[in-house]
Amino acid sequence: QRENLLRSAMFLGTSLAAFFANTTLLNFLSTQLPAEKDPDGIFDQPFKKYYDYIVVGAGSAGSIIATRLSEDRTNVLLLEAGGSDLENEFTRIPLQWLRTLWTKENWSFDTVPQKYSVMSEGSRKTKGNCGKVLGGTGSINGMYYIRGSRYDYDKWQTEGCTGWGYDDVLPYFKKSEDIQIPELINSSFHGHGGPLVITEGHTAPLEFLHRLAAKEKGLPVTDCNGFNQIGYCPIQANVKNGERCSSASCFLRPKLHRRNLQVATNSHVTKIIIRNGETKGVVVMKNGKKTRIYARDEVIISAGVFGSPKLLLLSGVGPRHHLEKLRVPLKADLPVGEGMQYHMQYFFQYSTTTSMNMNQEKALDQQSIMDYIFYKKGVQTRSGIDGAIFARLPTNHDLDFLPDLQLTFIANAFEGENIKCAIQRMNHMGVFGETSRSADFGFAVNICKLHHKSRGTVRLRSKNPMAPPLIDPQYLANQDDVDSYVKVIRYMQEFANNSAWNSIGTTFIRQEECTSFCKAFTFDTDDYWKCMIRHYATSSNHQVSTCRMGALHDKTAVVDPYLRVKGIKNLRVADSSVMRNVPSGNTNAPTMMIGEKAADMIKKSRHKRL
Repeated sequence: QRENLLRSAMFLGTSLAAFFANTTLLNFLSTQLPAEKDPDGIFDQPFKKYYDYIVVGAGSAGSIIATRLSEDRTNVLLLEAGGSDLENEFTRIPLQWLRTLWTKENWSFDTVPQKYSVMSEGSRKTKGNCGKVLGGTGSINGMYYIRGSRYDYDKWQTEGCTGWGYDDVLPYFKKSEDIQIPELINSSFHGHGGPLVITEGHTAPLEFLHRLAAKEKGLPVTDCNGFNQIGYCPIQANVKNGERCSSASCFLRPKLHRRNLQVATNSHVTKIIIRNGETKGVVVMKNGKKTRIYARDEVIISAGVFGSPKLLLLSGVGPRHHLEKLRVPLKADLPVGEGMQYHMQYFFQYSTTTSMNMNQEKALDQQSIMDYIFYKKGVQTRSGIDGAIFARLPTNHDLDFLPDLQLTFIANAFEGENIKCAIQRMNHMGVFGETSRSADFGFAVNICKLHHKSRGTVRLRSKNPMAPPLIDPQYLANQDDVDSYVKVIRYMQEFANNSAWNSIGTTFIRQEECTSFCKAFTFDTDDYWKCMIRHYATSSNHQVSTCRMGALHDKTAVVDPYLRVKGIKNLRVADSSVMRNVPSGNTNAPTMMIGEKAADMIKKSRHKRL
């Protein structure tokens, strides 16, 4: 049918170029993909009164938990506030992932106005992006598979999270994985036969120059998910047969036929039913109707870094002073919503004199579209990321061995008359967006400071369960975060002075139009960069730790190392909100690992009782 469509266009005297010029390329791409849909009515089955397990949130962790629990003879209900990921074709196409951020598949929460950051925005607000769809944020993110440093998890264990050291969590990373990168096939750090397919994902021929540049600077090419994270890491991506491989598409969907697994979309859980310190079930809103559903064994909350604390607070689990203020009956006085951690990002852009790397025109030309439609090959199968450097600052003498920074190489520069500064780019467009169709060649570097001292909060706006939460990240509230960010920028500048990049005429794009707020400072002074960071750095959407894990006596912890909510029976939280500290890298892979480990702990707990 697709071939006939094109033949007809040409037969009518319309050249292929003219045909595409009169048809929005990406709309054409999305409509011509092989039709894939869920069985009719599969997500709208009537609720039963009782299930063994109720999992709230079909995100990166929740979809895995429900799938694994249903391997046993238990009845599992998985509730998702959003719809199916198949309702938006762009969730499937790797290169178009940023387009999903401006759709109904994203909760797209606004933060409260920030006092110390986002100063270039009149509202001083930024977005809290998280998936409202099967697969959660894993259905709308960049598919970059990064586990973090082995020392992240050893530090978790040292701080009271028994059983979460690196040697404890590595088997769960491997359990999910089916590594298909030739150089890593025989690595003891990777798994085979799991649902999560990991492939090499770099986009541009320019990628090999990043390797050479790293080598020149004394950084090895490394498997950042292996023994040593420090160095240059070519991208590892969860992409299978040219499409996104998420916890929904690769774990959950193949098991929807199980009779003991029920999945309900567009089902908004408004409250956890807690009586005398014991969890009984949940209240869910679907199609305007409230229903009480009960769990014989446990309720597992996997609603994400914003959704999980919000639901606990609505149910009376949280700080006493906050709940009393809203007149929410207190069930447990715990630091829910406290201590949010995150990564921030700032972009450097570079132009080059070579045409061998990616640009907007290449990404959206007709050959790229046709390669994907007919063969599932070409640049559309890539996320637009080539790799990343993980490094420690020379001035860092801490003994935790954690990297300080992540430099992620993006396969094109963000040129175009409608595009100005980093915040505007991240808030209003995608990497290869139609608003930016410049023919210029270049690349961008996402400069990420990995560990911050500032901490944020998530609070209730009101008792209305449909109201968005109050998210106050407190970005850059601690001056040390800004001072150390300048050191990260200096590292980037020193790295950029390499012969590999110089060989293609790599030149820093200063972007004069972006510096109006900082003209009082001399360019490239420390004060200039501090101003730029406070005005233009923004969130990496890697927020964690709003239902923090810790030892039973830890007053900063909401859940214990078994992910059980302290003081409440039969209730667990399992998603990025429980992370003890933010990992040294992207957060989706660790969230999926948490799903695997949580399911295993729940199964073992059940088997002990039987």
